[in-house]
Amino acid sequence: MKGNLLVSEAVDGWFLARAPRKDSPHTRAAYSRDLAAIIAGAAAHLGRPADELRIGDLTLSVLRHAFGVWSQGRAAASVRRAHSTWSGFFEYLVSEEHLDGSPMPGVGKPRSPQRLPKPFAEDDAARIVRTLTDAAVRRRQPWPELDAAVVLTAMVTGVRSAELLAVDIGDVTRTHGNQRIKVLGKGDAERTIPIEPVLLDFLADYLDSRRARFPGTARQRGVTSDDDAWAWWRPNDPLFVDRTGQRMRTGALQYLVELVYRDAGVNAARARGALVHALRHTAATRLVERGATAVELMDFLGHRSLATSQGYLASTAAGVRAAAARSPVYGLLAASEAEVDSETDRETDRSGVAAPTQGDPAGDD
Repeated sequence: MKGNLLVSEAVDGWFLARAPRKDSPHTRAAYSRDLAAIIAGAAAHLGRPADELRIGDLTLSVLRHAFGVWSQGRAAASVRRAHSTWSGFFEYLVSEEHLDGSPMPGVGKPRSPQRLPKPFAEDDAARIVRTLTDAAVRRRQPWPELDAAVVLTAMVTGVRSAELLAVDIGDVTRTHGNQRIKVLGKGDAERTIPIEPVLLDFLADYLDSRRARFPGTARQRGVTSDDDAWAWWRPNDPLFVDRTGQRMRTGALQYLVELVYRDAGVNAARARGALVHALRHTAATRLVERGATAVELMDFLGHRSLATSQGYLASTAAGVRAAAARSPVYGLLAASEAEVDSETDRETDRSGVAAPTQGDPAGDD
């Protein structure tokens, strides 16, 4: 009988159906909290124990009441997440034919804010590059080759933090005309990102400095040329390591990037909370400015939704408008308009009557 399944059994079934997705413990815990909170609210509204609720009890009116009570005093993002959790739960119930349809479209939720990506301006990006590549620029960092390799790779490839940290030596292809980096994105989706030889030069300088710092981690046999910085490393060795020689982790990456921003004087220009992601926004925006489409950007960045990629097009359009508004022609027009206004005021002072303007005949009301 449809709707007769216990809610607790349905929840267990939903999590079992999600098992192949390999949700993280954090994600699973968040789903559990969202489900438990609304189930408790529905049970309280119906005056029944939560473990006795059945799917048929979760009507639109009951869910509206439960969400309405629970959402009071909670952030909009939390309400949107819970709404999404319950929408997925009901999609499962419909697919398993426990229900004919989902009531969730009738349950209100806050609108998602439109957050346009905030890239570094070209001048700021140029300062970052100069800080990393100009030997005349004094910096606090004790390993400049590492800083340059990490930040420049992120800046030209637009990879996420986790993708950057997971790259191994063998993921970099150096074949002439086909230089690229392979990364593993969200949902274990693999993609390759084209790179140019100049980035490989910076990576080679870093690898040479790494061998000098940690000679014991480089392989000692099978190297036929001292001039090949890549030959000293195994394919499964991490591309980027920290100052102890171990694979770099998130905290070390964020610290490195933030210090580079501070040295370049651009730390205040990034979006709040964005570190490596600011470089991702910058890479994507520069591509759009040079003609990349949303589909091309989706492939480059590894987005799963075209709408996410289109946000960069909107961001670029806003940037173009802001840049256009700074045209000196507008300044000349404003000055000319001010001069006309001033002359009109002088005419008024002399005659006591406002001077007629073009298109506004004298004497007309």
